Amino acid sequence: MIKTTTTGANRGAALSFSRWLAAAAVGVLGLSTFAVGGADADSFAGSAVGVPPTNGSLSGVIDQIGARSLWAQGFTGRGIDVAVIDTGVADVPALSGPDKVVAMVDLSLEAGVPQAEFVDTFGHGTHIAGIIAGRDPGADPALAASHPEWFLGVAPDAGIVSVKVGDNSGAVDVTQVIAGVDWVIEHADELNIRVINLSYGSGSTLGYRDDPLSFAVERAWKAGIVVVVAVGNDGKTDKNVDMPAANPYVIAVAGAERRGTGFRVPSWSSWGKGRLPDVAAPGASIVSLRAPASRIAAEYPEGYVNQYLFKGSGSSQAAAVVTGAVALLLDSRPGLTPDQVKALLKASADAKAIVPRAAKYSGDGLVRVDRANTRAVPTVSQTWPASTGTGSLDAARGGAFITVNGQVLQGEVTVLGAPWNGVHWAGVHWAGGSWNGVHWAGASWLGVHWAAGAWTGVHWAGSSWNGVHWAGVHWAGSAWSAASWSGTGWDGVHWAGAASNFSGVHWATAGWV
Repeated sequence: MIKTTTTGANRGAALSFSRWLAAAAVGVLGLSTFAVGGADADSFAGSAVGVPPTNGSLSGVIDQIGARSLWAQGFTGRGIDVAVIDTGVADVPALSGPDKVVAMVDLSLEAGVPQAEFVDTFGHGTHIAGIIAGRDPGADPALAASHPEWFLGVAPDAGIVSVKVGDNSGAVDVTQVIAGVDWVIEHADELNIRVINLSYGSGSTLGYRDDPLSFAVERAWKAGIVVVVAVGNDGKTDKNVDMPAANPYVIAVAGAERRGTGFRVPSWSSWGKGRLPDVAAPGASIVSLRAPASRIAAEYPEGYVNQYLFKGSGSSQAAAVVTGAVALLLDSRPGLTPDQVKALLKASADAKAIVPRAAKYSGDGLVRVDRANTRAVPTVSQTWPASTGTGSLDAARGGAFITVNGQVLQGEVTVLGAPWNGVHWAGVHWAGGSWNGVHWAGASWLGVHWAAGAWTGVHWAGSSWNGVHWAGVHWAGSAWSAASWSGTGWDGVHWAGAASNFSGVHWATAGWV
C-alpha cells in the first residue's frame, strides 16, 4: 500500500504542505496510543544540564574531533541536509526547530499505524540524529563552549531527513534499507541531501560486488551523496567489517573509546582483514537524545542520563559523529565531491591518537575535521571495481529474517511481497516498485505540533502498550550497529546476539516486562 496525503497548517500558520506516506504492504500492526515527550520551549533550560563536558558528552566529542574550530568560523552545517536511514525520530526539543527535521518518510513495518508512523518507537534513530545535528532551542554554537547545559550535535544547523525503515524492535529487512537508499537518491536534489548516515550492518555473506545493498550505497555515492556507514560491533570475533561498510567507495567508520588524553580501540568494534575501516571516531558511552516512549528507553534504564538524554555505545554512534563532520566540511567547502570528502578525512586523521595503532582497527586514525578543512582539496577519483548487486537476497540478509503476519520473510522476495529479479533499477526507482509521493516538509505530526507533548490527548501507559500487543512481527536477526545502551551490556554484539538482547522478546505474546 502506497499513499500520499496533505495535512494541515505548519505551527498554526495557514500553510499547507504534502508529505510522503510510503507504507509497506505487510499487514497492520496493533498499537495503542502513547504520549511523545515534548517540552514547553518557554521553560526549557537545556538537555545537557548536569552532563560533564568530557569523554562521551557531545561537548567533549566536538572538541576531540576539532568541530568547534569550524563553528568558530561560522560553519555549522547550515544548508546541508543529512538523510538518516534508521528507526525514525522522536518529538524531542533538540529536534524541533523549523529547519531541523525537514522531511520524513516511513518505509518500516509501522507505516500506516497513525500513532507510530514516522515516530522512533525503538530509540536508535533519535540517538543518531541527535549526534549528527541535534540542537536545543535557542542554543548558539558560537557561545556553546560557555554553556555546557546546551545540547548541540556535531553539525547543529544541518537538516535531518528521516528515512524510517526499522520498527519498535529495530526489525528491518534488507529490501527496506535498499528502498530507503533509493528513495534518498530520487529526492536528493529537491531536499539538498548531501550525506547519508547508515548505522546499520546486514550480516551479508556476499562480497561487495554482488551484494544488493552494496550496489545501492555505491549508486548513491556515484550520484554525489557522501555515504557514511558503521563497520559493526563484532569485535575480534569477525575479521570483516559489516555490509554495506564493506563497499570500498563509502566511508567505513570504526569506534574509538576515550581513555585519559587519548583513545583506545574498544572491544566491540569490528575490524577489517581485507576491507579496512577508513577512519575512527568517538563511539563509547556517547550521550545523545533519548526517545522517551521508545523501547530502548523502557528496557535499558541503565542508559538513562536525564529525561532528554541517553547513553549509547557502538560504531553507530561513531558513524554519526563522522556524518556530522562531513556536514561541517560540506558547509565550508560545498563543491567537494564524495571522493574528495573521503580523501580529506583519511589524510587528516590522527593515527597516533588511538591505541593499538593499527589500520585494521581504526583505519587512518581518529577523524579531525579541523585538519581536513585546512588541507588542499585533492584531485582524486576512486576506481574500485563496480558492484553489480545481482547476488541473492537471502545471502544479503545474512540469516537476519523478519517475521510478518506469522511468516518468515525469506527467498527472493521483497518486503512488499514482490519478486526480486536481480537488480532492475528502473530509472531512479527501487526494483519491485517505486515509493511515490510528494515530500513532507514542516514541523507538525499530522497536525499535532512537535512541542504539544501529547498525541490527541492520550498518553503512554508506562509498562505496557495499554494491553495491545504487536501482531505477528518480531526480530530474529542482527542489524543496527550499537553495542551498548549503558557503556556496558550488549556484550559487543548486534541487537539479537546475546541473551540480554531483544531476541526472544515477541510482542505477540506479552507486554513490556
